[in-house]
Amino acid sequence: MKKTFRADSSAWHCWVIDDGKQLFGHVCVQLFEKMPNPVDEPEAHAYLTNFYVVPDMRGRGLGRKLLNKALSWCRARNVDAIILWATAESKSLYRRFGLVEPADILELRDDVRCN
Repeated sequence: MKKTFRADSSAWHCWVIDDGKQLFGHVCVQLFEKMPNPVDEPEAHAYLTNFYVVPDMRGRGLGRKLLNKALSWCRARNVDAIILWATAESKSLYRRFGLVEPADILELRDDVRCN
């Protein structure tokens, strides 16, 4: 497994699995600081995205290895929350790693009009 960076100053960190000829999977994480507020709470968060394993390589533990690497990297940096948008197919994998659906997030989609 390789860790790749776009640039030294980039907040993106990506890991790939390949055999030297073909890419089998990848995952990316971006660190971001939550907006300061009057409540004393952790401010370091991570956004996990671009997590993919080639269909022919699924079921071999590659996704588990990639996700474990990304989550371990976040833990080493004392990240308070890891945020991602899961597909229906990937939710069981994320749940096995302890990720849960929050009950405290509000969302407004573009198709909803504000009055």
